Amino acid sequence: VDLQQGDYEEMDQLAIAKPLCKAAFRVLHAQDIGIAVARAIRAAVSGRPGGVYLDLPAKLFSQVMDAAEGARSLVKVVDAAPAQLPSPDSVARALEVLKGAKRPLIILGKGAAYAQADEAVRELVEKSGIPFLPMSMAKGLLPDTHPQSAGAARSMVLKDADVVVLVGARLNWLLSHGKGKTWGEPGSKTFIQIDIEPREMDSNVAIVAPLVGDIGSCVSA
Repeated sequence: VDLQQGDYEEMDQLAIAKPLCKAAFRVLHAQDIGIAVARAIRAAVSGRPGGVYLDLPAKLFSQVMDAAEGARSLVKVVDAAPAQLPSPDSVARALEVLKGAKRPLIILGKGAAYAQADEAVRELVEKSGIPFLPMSMAKGLLPDTHPQSAGAARSMVLKDADVVVLVGARLNWLLSHGKGKTWGEPGSKTFIQIDIEPREMDSNVAIVAPLVGDIGSCVSA
């Protein structure tokens, strides 16, 4: 029971952290620190990566463990972020849409950068021959001097593209939510979206060809 008597770190930091983090856990027993750290690592790097808060209350610090027992309590995290493959049907659908494109455009977002699939992304861009536009958090995936970089013509390519491939990029305020004057004539765009989070699809506009999976697996499919 919390009587709010002015204890050290009395503020409920776990409750504060929960809405701000991907996951938040509290450890009450020293022998659980190993499994808690393992769970935090897995939560942080699997799926869409995000910050994890691990709460160690002051009362935990006075607990004592045998060194051997402490060593045994440590957990080796195995395959924390396993590959998530897109379905064959979704890959076929995306390819079919791309085949009909006259002015395709690839937009690289921070999800592509976080995925650490640089070579797979480069191969997609260079083999397809499609111009690419990097968002600010995806700068460096490919050099701005790359012959297919459309960074210097951002306004033009967003208006003129007929098929847009979003690679780890969200249609948020940075891209005018996929609507408005930024995107030219209403209804003139068809969107393919690659993202590890299925709830990201159709968040602002209809996604004709969603590919749900990790970036590396999707662009290599």
